[in-house]
Amino acid sequence: MVRSQPFRLSLARKYWDKYFTSTDTVDYFNLLNTFGTLFALHYHTRQPRWTVKKLLWTVYRTLYLLSYLSYCYKVYWLFSHWQYSTAAANLLGALGLCSGALLRLLLIERSYPTVHRLQQFLNDRTYLREDPWARTERSKLYRHNNRFLVVLVSAISVESLCFLTRLLLTRPEFMLQYGGTVLGGPLVQLAYGMVTACWGIIYVLSFIVFYTLLAGFRLEMQLLARSFRQLEETLVPAGVGMDDQDEWEYWDNLQQTLTHRIKRHVELLEHLRIFRSIVAPFAFLQYYSTFGLIADSFFVVSFEGFTGYSMAYVLFASFLILESLLLCRGVEDLNDLNRQIGTILYNFDWPRLLRFSIHYRSQYFGVRRTILLVILQSQQSLRFSYGAHGEISMHSFAELMQKSYSMLTFMLQFQN
Repeated sequence: MVRSQPFRLSLARKYWDKYFTSTDTVDYFNLLNTFGTLFALHYHTRQPRWTVKKLLWTVYRTLYLLSYLSYCYKVYWLFSHWQYSTAAANLLGALGLCSGALLRLLLIERSYPTVHRLQQFLNDRTYLREDPWARTERSKLYRHNNRFLVVLVSAISVESLCFLTRLLLTRPEFMLQYGGTVLGGPLVQLAYGMVTACWGIIYVLSFIVFYTLLAGFRLEMQLLARSFRQLEETLVPAGVGMDDQDEWEYWDNLQQTLTHRIKRHVELLEHLRIFRSIVAPFAFLQYYSTFGLIADSFFVVSFEGFTGYSMAYVLFASFLILESLLLCRGVEDLNDLNRQIGTILYNFDWPRLLRFSIHYRSQYFGVRRTILLVILQSQQSLRFSYGAHGEISMHSFAELMQKSYSMLTFMLQFQN
C-alpha cells in the first residue's frame, strides 16, 4: 500500500506533465477538449457512433438544460407575482447568464465541425518545422495556452464555489422552487446549486475555445512575418558576379521561396475567413451579453453596496471585461501582423536585389507583380466584426467600457 502511493503520484504527475510538454505531434487543444467534455460544452471523441459513455454524458448534459428551464419558470412566476427587490435582479441576472452560456454552447455545438477543422489546421506544424525559433515559439504557445486555461478555469471555479456557498445555498431565489416554494432538502439544493454554478464555467470555457484559436493564428502569422523578414538576408543581388547558370538558379530559388511563403499566407487568410464566420455571432453575443451582465452587476452593487454578496457579481463582471479585452486585443494583433507583412516587403531593398539581365526580364516582372499583390492584400483589414455594428478592435472595447461607465453613473444617480 505504501509502495503504490508513490507509483500513483508518479503516474498522475506523468499524466499532468503531458499537457505542458510540447512535441511535434502534440495536440494544442487536448486539455481544452478535456475540460469541454467535463463541463458539458461538447463531447470530444474520434468515434462518430454512440457509446455508453456518450449516452451517460448526454444525460449529464440534460441536467443543465433542466436547470435552465427551472430558471425560466422562476422568472415567469416572478413576473406573475411581481415584487421590486434585489431577488428580482438576482433571478434576471442568473437567467441572463444561463441564457448567454446556453447560446454560446449551442453556437459551439453548431459550429464544432468548423472549430475542429481549424484546430486540425493549427495542429499541422509542417511550415517551418525545422526552424528552431518556430519550434520554441510553438512550444511556448502550447504551455501558455494550457496554463491560461488552468488558471482561468480554476479562478472561475473558485468564484463559482464562493457564489455557491454565499448565494446559491442561502438565497431562496437561487434554490429549486415551484410556485414560490422551495423544494427538496439540502442535498437537492446542493446538487441544483452546483449545476447552476457550472453555467458560469461554461460561459468562460466557451470563450477559451475561440481564444486558443485566435492565439494559434496570431503565432502562425507572426512566424510568417518573420520568414518574410528573413527573406532579404538570404538573397544576393542578381547579376552580380553570376554566370547564366547561377542567375537562373537565383531566380528559380527566389520564385520558389516566395511561392512557399505566399502559399502559407493564402492558407492563413483562407482559414481566417472561415474563423471569422464563427467569431462574428460569438462576438455579437459576447459584446451585448457582457454589457447586460455588467449592468446587472452594477444594479446589485448600487443597492447592496460592496459586500461579500455583491463582490461575487463584481468578480464575474471582471471576467467578462477580461474576455472582451483579450478578444479585441487578439483581433487587433492579427490585423497588425497582416499589415506588417506588407510593410516588410515594401521596406525590402528590391531595386538592389532585383537587378536582372535581359534574359530574365520575365522572371523579374513576375516576382515584382507577386510582391505588389501581396503588399496590396496585406493592407486590407481582416474584417472581424460583431454583427453589422462595427469591427472588433480596441476601439470597440473602449466603447464597451464607456457604455459600462455610463451605466454605472446612471445606477448611482438612480440610487440617490
